[in-house]
Amino acid sequence: MRRSAQRSARQRPITVALDAMGGDDAPGAIVRGALSAARELDVDIILVGRGREIRSHLPAAQRNLRIQEASEAITMDAPPTAVRRMRDSSIMVGLGLLEDGEADAFLSFGNTGAVMAGSLFTLGRIPGVARPALGALFRNGRGTTSLLLDVGANVEARPQHLAQFATMGRAYVERVLRHRNPSVGLLNVGEEEGKGTSLHQETYRLLERQELNFVGNIEGNQLIAGAADVIVADGFTGNVAVKLTEGLAEQLFGELKRSIESSVIHMAGAWLMRGAFQGLRAHWDYAKVGSAPLFGIDGAVLVGHGRANVEAVTSGIRSARSVVEAGVVDAIRDAVAGTAPVDDDEVEEEAPQPQRDGQVSDTWRYERR
Repeated sequence: MRRSAQRSARQRPITVALDAMGGDDAPGAIVRGALSAARELDVDIILVGRGREIRSHLPAAQRNLRIQEASEAITMDAPPTAVRRMRDSSIMVGLGLLEDGEADAFLSFGNTGAVMAGSLFTLGRIPGVARPALGALFRNGRGTTSLLLDVGANVEARPQHLAQFATMGRAYVERVLRHRNPSVGLLNVGEEEGKGTSLHQETYRLLERQELNFVGNIEGNQLIAGAADVIVADGFTGNVAVKLTEGLAEQLFGELKRSIESSVIHMAGAWLMRGAFQGLRAHWDYAKVGSAPLFGIDGAVLVGHGRANVEAVTSGIRSARSVVEAGVVDAIRDAVAGTAPVDDDEVEEEAPQPQRDGQVSDTWRYERR
């Protein structure tokens, strides 16, 4: 029996190891979110981190919440290679709980590159996966949720890698988001088949053969509109797209707030339209998405936005529970096993190089040794 299947069969309720030291407002927001999730969801939560700091935010002992001591915390600006020397960090200790079967999932709102590197070092890749990928979930114009991957793990990729990202993303969308026959699109500079670089043109041909519901190229303006349920891109393009979207939403709401506050008439009108504004903000609120899995890792590992608040942490734990309940890791394993193998002859021994925002270039190279 596979490791993930053994865990889910052995443990009820699902146990989530939560990195209490990861995030811009950790451990306070993380602990408060865990308390909210412990009351709302049928889950057991292990808070991983410095016990004294965690307890300072706990009002009392909780039946389905416990602390696992970890003396070190990897900061948001630390390089992914920090996991090599910081073996008692909250990230590595939490991943160890997952590896040993004490937890069904590991969730962090901390350093994404370190989580990816630590996951590869501790858990490894699902057999047949050439490159793990980072995913980003977002609400689209159709009122449903779309998945974009990769958004930073692989700044350079081959067509076969992008085709495999589609396979993994489709398995997640089918199991967790419950989209029947999800559509797949390729992020590109134009809709026509011949658009883009040789990477995009060859990927288009692969997806056309592989994906029954391939809708073709997706331009940037169609990304948010919901032109596809799963959108694949190399990590460089995907990271730029998701960061641009985040920045645009923040700018839009900031300008709207300043405009409203500039006039009493505007403020009166805004009060009358407060329901519509609240609905619009909720549609773009990253806290409602929670977290997304690291695709291709041989275990349920999820990451969330570093600016996590209580709602985001609760949503992230809910997402972790859904990933385990839906058997996403096994679904990806089965989906990848049914495709042509990817011969990745570019694997090197060197460690990944960090990017400025804490993401990591070519994290897939950081294998367990």
